[in-house]
Amino acid sequence: MNYLSSTLYIIGPLAVGALLILLMVLGKRLGQALELPPYYKLYYVSIIFFLLPLPAAWVLLVTKAWGLPEPALTTGLIIKIAVASIPLTIAITFAVFATAKYWGWIWGELGRSRRRDGEQDEA
Repeated sequence: MNYLSSTLYIIGPLAVGALLILLMVLGKRLGQALELPPYYKLYYVSIIFFLLPLPAAWVLLVTKAWGLPEPALTTGLIIKIAVASIPLTIAITFAVFATAKYWGWIWGELGRSRRRDGEQDEA
């Protein structure tokens, strides 16, 4: 079971990295079409903050699999927060901001189409 979680721990973040690259490409094209500022560059920052700590996290995972002694509970928690949580939070923040800038116009369009559908139902 430990090998399955180790595999998922490697494949999962790489899949999220691929999703960020896909959003970056789509955002770049959408930004060119809508003549928006180059917010897609925020995806580069997001990818860097997301992928750079992964090797350190994988090393921690491998050392645990090798049966090496784990650090004290508080030290282990601090390492996990510093290696995983803080960079991931920064990465997702940049990605959500860029996505909101590129795809925010859809919410207005959805609202307009719902209002039109409501007016047609009344008529």
